[in-house]
Amino acid sequence: MVGDEGVRALAQSAYLKNLKALYLENNHITDRGAQYIADSEVFSGLNVLNLYRNKIGDEGTRALAASKNLTHLVQLNLNFNQVRDAGAVSIFSSPQLKNLERVELAYNPLGRAGKEAWLRFKYKRKFSNLRKTGKRVNLEKNYINDMGVYVLLDSPYLNGITELNLSTNNLSDEAIIALAESPKLAGLQTLILAQNHITDRGAAALAASENIKNLKQLDLNYNMIGNPGAIALARSSNLSNLESLKLGQNKIGFLGARALKESSTLNNLTHPIFGFY
Repeated sequence: MVGDEGVRALAQSAYLKNLKALYLENNHITDRGAQYIADSEVFSGLNVLNLYRNKIGDEGTRALAASKNLTHLVQLNLNFNQVRDAGAVSIFSSPQLKNLERVELAYNPLGRAGKEAWLRFKYKRKFSNLRKTGKRVNLEKNYINDMGVYVLLDSPYLNGITELNLSTNNLSDEAIIALAESPKLAGLQTLILAQNHITDRGAAALAASENIKNLKQLDLNYNMIGNPGAIALARSSNLSNLESLKLGQNKIGFLGARALKESSTLNNLTHPIFGFY
């Protein structure tokens, strides 16, 4: 076992200055060892640091996060350690570790804040590789959940888009409300939200949104929208430009269907609301 003293010896070595990857798995390294790594200029060229299955807690993790010697790190493995929320948050908020592309924190005693910070990081990395097709963003069947939508809305990737496909992503009303309230959707012409978990509350938020007045296509097939949601959509002046509204396989009954049929604002529809096309 290398242990903390072994790490200190490595950190002082004159022969490791060109090191790009350091693997120290299962070596009983504690916060003190992590501090040695953080303080050492010998490791300033590291791209990969693997500290799998050691005894590093928040103090050691914060030292790594604050290190000015680890700015080139791309991968950091802290699986099977003792990192809690404070340590995890420090990693993902660190300006020194802005080049990180992969962080492993499995089997640590993380609470809600730590898990959320890790998840946000993963989504940011995922969206950084997002490829737009013209002004279209297609995330169909990516299962990004509500958190993914929040991260997406905080990113620059929605700026100026005209089409957004978020079908089959386990989205709840909370994500739909966040979308409806975002001015980034002001230029949107097509919004696809099929096969999620949207109820009347989410439908009402869309109906009330002034940010989607330019929508021409709205796909809400295969959700959980009932009569109240359908009525809200039917009465919405914000959706008057719609040419296609899809509401198939929801929970809409007679009252909702009648409101849609008799709507004085949905005059531009060219396709059946309950059809599949």
